[in-house]
Amino acid sequence: MKKTARHIAVDILNAVSQGHAFATDLLNESLEEHHLSSTADGRLLTHLVYGVLRMRGHLDWILARLYRGNFTKMEEGVKNILRAGLYQLRFSDRLPVFAVVDETVKIAKRESHATGGLVNAILRSYLRNADQISFPSADKTPVEYIAACYSHPDWLVKMWLSIFGREETLALCSANNELPPVTIRVNTLKISQQVLQDRLAAEEFSCTPARFSPDGLVLADAPKPLTQTLFFKDGSLRIQDEAAQMISRLVNPQQNESILDVCAGSGGKTSHLAALMKNEGRITALDRDIGKITQLKTDALRLGVSMVEALPVDLSHPLSAVFSEKFDRVLVDAPCSGTGTLRRNPEIKWRLRESDPLALSKTQQMILNNACTAVRKGGLLIYCTCSLHPAENDEVVRRFLTDHPGYTGLPPDKSFPADLTDNAGFLRTYPQRHNMDGFFAGVLLRRN
Repeated sequence: MKKTARHIAVDILNAVSQGHAFATDLLNESLEEHHLSSTADGRLLTHLVYGVLRMRGHLDWILARLYRGNFTKMEEGVKNILRAGLYQLRFSDRLPVFAVVDETVKIAKRESHATGGLVNAILRSYLRNADQISFPSADKTPVEYIAACYSHPDWLVKMWLSIFGREETLALCSANNELPPVTIRVNTLKISQQVLQDRLAAEEFSCTPARFSPDGLVLADAPKPLTQTLFFKDGSLRIQDEAAQMISRLVNPQQNESILDVCAGSGGKTSHLAALMKNEGRITALDRDIGKITQLKTDALRLGVSMVEALPVDLSHPLSAVFSEKFDRVLVDAPCSGTGTLRRNPEIKWRLRESDPLALSKTQQMILNNACTAVRKGGLLIYCTCSLHPAENDEVVRRFLTDHPGYTGLPPDKSFPADLTDNAGFLRTYPQRHNMDGFFAGVLLRRN
């Protein structure tokens, strides 16, 4: 029997729970495999996967009070069936209640005959007792309240309360549960922002200029996936969050300079740097993942970028002497916890442990120390993450400056938006303030 969109959603949730795959990748594969792109079932599938992952903490709080046993010990596959069913009952008003329960029970029976009755009992108990379920007190236990009602781990809520205070933490957690904007970067090597906006409008794509990035467009409505359009295939655009675009703007590369892009990944910032340099100069892009280097090269061809040399290099080891003091600007886009991207990757909330950011900071420090050997005298070292954790951001930069007295912090160029920087000159973006991913970046000048 062919699986329904709801059953496929449970399969994806199980795969996310079992490994380290991202929901976006699994979802895209499933939409393609089952021919669901641009269909009602495809939209339901997407809605369920992201909705359950965003609201998992909230759903689990309710389920733990409906289940007569120890919910923490329940099999993860059964939890995901219940989460998917409860999410529809609680957050999808247009779906028929009893149809949701019936199909959720059918999924449970197909997965294991023994769980059908349990799932049926819990979901029907929710329908009878939804108004009687109590949540933690917002005044007496704010950490537990925000964690349960806004669906974030306790330790993350506690940290953000200490940094941002109550109202800002509530706004951040609320923003993390919203749909992120679909933002594209205009490839100015091939087309201008206005011309692309006009071409998109002619094809019934509704978009407006991004708030901060001169190269960005935000899509309000799309009649079909962007990757299926001629605009994407001919290299006129790249899908890229506005915060990531602002990192390249912060680097501010000049034509004919020599740039090193460390931990370049699939090359979103690399190709943006090339566009800002009008394809004149030299960019060396490094990443330890050969698969990402291959993606970078493929994307560079699509975008018409010809000035990039991409190499598989692991920055957890010292750089070869051939890189020593050769570059005008070195961008270190460090691997991080990703806590600034929870709108796009909500599964990160449930994978991270409280100890992870501190452990990651040691790797980040090592990468930064290795990368700095490539900066020429008078050159710039730019460090960035998509994390909102101080251990991965300010503390890494401050420790680096202590260990390397030849470097000093440098405020962004005066043309850079002041709304995106703090008093120390660091770039800081937030979903709740700027409607973009959360990023941190600092510019460091090598004086001698």
